[in-house]
Amino acid sequence: MKPLYQAILASALISLTAPRTTHAQEHGNGQSVPGQADAQQDIAITDISLHLPSTQGGGRTELYFSLTNNSHTTHLLTGVVSPACGTLVGYHTDQENTSGTRRLFQHLALPETTTLVFSGAGYHMLCVNPVAQVLTQPNVAVTFQFLGGSSKTVSAPVTSATQ
Repeated sequence: MKPLYQAILASALISLTAPRTTHAQEHGNGQSVPGQADAQQDIAITDISLHLPSTQGGGRTELYFSLTNNSHTTHLLTGVVSPACGTLVGYHTDQENTSGTRRLFQHLALPETTTLVFSGAGYHMLCVNPVAQVLTQPNVAVTFQFLGGSSKTVSAPVTSATQ
């Protein structure tokens, strides 16, 4: 099994066994998890794009991206949000989608010095309740939240299925 798939499978299994409670953390609250305070500096987010369905009501709005952890510390992604979507949830193109899949990006381990790719051919995110007014913009903000309270906001180009 390829290391990328092993990392994704391990992350999915961790998310399925993690407690279901979520904790909101304010930025700058003075509390930090050792080794996690500056996760946003260690993680690179690339190849990001928000894909609109080809026809109105005829598909899903999907978010694709790659995450690279450039450090020698494993980090944990605790959430992904965007004003373009009411909610962003995990999804897999070819597998049964369970509640664990939907919560994958709330408990996703980002192994040290590893790149994880989330594309249309596997795990990625669905934009539930897309905000049409925001999706008319050429780019939308997407914020990745990490254990310890740090976050990183990137600009995702909005593309149609025909592009």
